[in-house]
Amino acid sequence: MEEKQSILACGAGSISKRVSAERGIERCENVKDVALYIEKIDEMIERKRKLFMDF
Repeated sequence: MEEKQSILACGAGSISKRVSAERGIERCENVKDVALYIEKIDEMIERKRKLFMDF
């Protein structure tokens, strides 16, 4: 399957993906453990922000 579309995923264990012609495919994984995800939610948000806002 060809990956052509960026995906913003939310929740424990999810993986966001940004697809661009210049940089290819970049991924950002969330932690799988729900308690740890809640504890680190600010870090998860910032990592996704950097993935999608740093062009």
